[in-house]
Amino acid sequence: MGSRQVKVGLRVADLDRSRDLYLAVGFKEIPNDEQPTLRYLTHGRTWLILSDRHAHPYISERDRVSAQEGPVGAGFVLAVPVPDVEALHRWWAAQDGLEVVLPPEDAGWAVVFQGADYDGYQVMFEQFRN
Repeated sequence: MGSRQVKVGLRVADLDRSRDLYLAVGFKEIPNDEQPTLRYLTHGRTWLILSDRHAHPYISERDRVSAQEGPVGAGFVLAVPVPDVEALHRWWAAQDGLEVVLPPEDAGWAVVFQGADYDGYQVMFEQFRN
């Protein structure tokens, strides 16, 4: 499921409870029967992707422990569409203080790579297929 705008993802303890909260404050749900550990919500052009903190996969054990035990905000990932993910990956890797968490890989609907910013927040960059 891909779309070309900035998306915010939050790992939550109870998907349905969190979905209901965001629906109550004006978000709309995009049906998603294919991925039971995710809930896709929109508010205008803004997406909020809720993922099950305990059932949705993690990139690493460190990420799992941080999101499940860690301070509030652990597990946050911002997804950003870009025109050239390989060039951005090279630039990101060359910067002091930035970490490449997941090198570029084919996700089917896009080529993606994930980095950690200076504060440790994770950002996934997506280059969509034409």
